[in-house]
Amino acid sequence: MDCQEVKKFLQVYIDCELDEEDRRVLEEHLVACPDCRASVEYERRFRDAVRARAPKVSAPEDFKQQLTEAMSTVPRRRPMLRRLAWGFVPATAALTLVITFTWTVTSGFAPLMDAAVIQHSAAPPVEINTSDSDQVENWFRKKLDFNVALPRFPKKVNLEGARLSHLARRQAALVRYRRGQHRFSLFVVTDPGGSLEGNKCLKVKTTDFCMTQLRGYTVVLWRSRGLAYSLVGDSAEQEIMEVLNMANSF
Repeated sequence: MDCQEVKKFLQVYIDCELDEEDRRVLEEHLVACPDCRASVEYERRFRDAVRARAPKVSAPEDFKQQLTEAMSTVPRRRPMLRRLAWGFVPATAALTLVITFTWTVTSGFAPLMDAAVIQHSAAPPVEINTSDSDQVENWFRKKLDFNVALPRFPKKVNLEGARLSHLARRQAALVRYRRGQHRFSLFVVTDPGGSLEGNKCLKVKTTDFCMTQLRGYTVVLWRSRGLAYSLVGDSAEQEIMEVLNMANSF
């Protein structure tokens, strides 16, 4: 099995829809391939984000009983990997696609927050390693369709580097910071429009911020100069706001 085959059947594997032998073959590849292991972890985190946000719906008990009886009469068939077609989509994967599309239509910021948390927790390596904000902005000018303007923090908030990224199919700049033992990821995208989302909104200096807790991380959203910003960290809300208060500009 090669990497392309693994990517083809990632959702089937994550949703536990492979039989024991097929799962063993795929996992043998994962043991030797760090890139595919990272892809599996990313997809699992994305699925968890969808499940955490999707409403809990339970089918009526009589329907469950009818479905169980109907399924018991269907002959079991071994789901061979080579027989699975590209058009095969597990029910849970189809639900993921529907929910993702719905979020994109109804909310500009919800999918950005979820994707930002997933990428922050995955901690992808930086592509430019520097502590100079001007150098990072100039690097992004050659890579993105928009000009990235970064907030200016004092020395106690250390800029570690940056990389290209995507949030909900949008080009994004990912900038990595550290304060003491805590890491922060700043994502910059073109403004998707709509209202900022968060459980708590407040104004710092002249900028409106909205903050929420998402799967153990603090996420802060704000907008400036036609751009949307998402700062993600594992610190408490108070420490995140201390970091933002330190900034000389947004």
